[in-house]
Amino acid sequence: MLAPPISWLISTCASFSRTASSTAILVGYAVLVGWTLGVATLKRIFITTSLGSMAMAVLIALVSLPACSHPTPTQQVTLRIGFLRLQGDLPYFVMQEQGFAKQHGLQFVETVYRSGPAIIEAMAAGAVDVGSDVGTVPILVAAERGLVPSTVVPVSAIYFSDPEHPLSALLVAPAVNSWQDLKGQQVAVNGKNTLSAAAIKGRLKQEGVHDATLVEMSFADMGLAVAGGNVAAAVMWEPWLTQSLLRGDGKLLGWIIGGPPFESMEVTMIIFRVDFYRNNPQAVKAFLRAKLQAVAWINQHSDKARALLAKRVDLTQEVAQKVRLPRWSADARHDPALLESMQPLLVEIGLLKAPIPVNQLYDETLLKEVLAEKR
Repeated sequence: MLAPPISWLISTCASFSRTASSTAILVGYAVLVGWTLGVATLKRIFITTSLGSMAMAVLIALVSLPACSHPTPTQQVTLRIGFLRLQGDLPYFVMQEQGFAKQHGLQFVETVYRSGPAIIEAMAAGAVDVGSDVGTVPILVAAERGLVPSTVVPVSAIYFSDPEHPLSALLVAPAVNSWQDLKGQQVAVNGKNTLSAAAIKGRLKQEGVHDATLVEMSFADMGLAVAGGNVAAAVMWEPWLTQSLLRGDGKLLGWIIGGPPFESMEVTMIIFRVDFYRNNPQAVKAFLRAKLQAVAWINQHSDKARALLAKRVDLTQEVAQKVRLPRWSADARHDPALLESMQPLLVEIGLLKAPIPVNQLYDETLLKEVLAEKR
């Protein structure tokens, strides 16, 4: 017996609601027109009557609807990324672990490489879209070969080194007590066209050592190679350097990035494959946004960042808490003066034939657009 009255009431209320809303909208428009044209009667309706108030409320709600609507979902993009599993890759790890990459619609297919030149070669072959941590020396060498900017384009700086933020040092066997003890010895590097190779060649030249031999080896194997007597020394980066020192693989002879010959320098850059950069600028900008967020997070949460590095690179927490972190570039801008000042040494040791104009080394167009969004 209750169904018909309830059904009738619902129907009546719905009909009344539609009629009232339509009337309020029409009156609201009339009131606004009257206000604009100076019609006194319509003004009074607007000011003094409840119908006018209801009309205005409805109009405000209608105007507010677009602002309340759901934003357009971020387009999902999959990037093939090459990286080295060093402390310089920490922003990339944070992008993933803290959700910044997901926030900007980024997914990744990962490949770990032994050196920056290997990432550049893979990019030139079309196998990699982005390199998250490639040294400035491999980029300069690639520029001399014509790969930069025709095939590979650096889009931002990642981090810098100085005496307060040293990053790479020479780990030596117990029998090595001076640079002169390296004469005729083998020294491990992660690649012969790398920043590591340039740094040790420059330092050995400064120390008057001309007959040491460089051998290629992965960072993860260097400490054990020194401990086992396979090489007399190894150019090591964090976090592997701290791990080897705590493990007793060898001793530190001297810093060579953050110390002579590269006391202060722009160490690494983010690079993209040129075809991807041109065809997917929004994806490049999304990556840069996520990277900037990650660096800001690292600077605010250094202990958590160290713990995350330990997780991604399979370190103990003891090692992670003692690892030296670099000076991150908060705005990711390059430093032309530092890029110019390092090149004479590269020419002197034979890695470059002549200095490369800095304006040919990178393109900050998309980075500047991202930075402008934050102002």
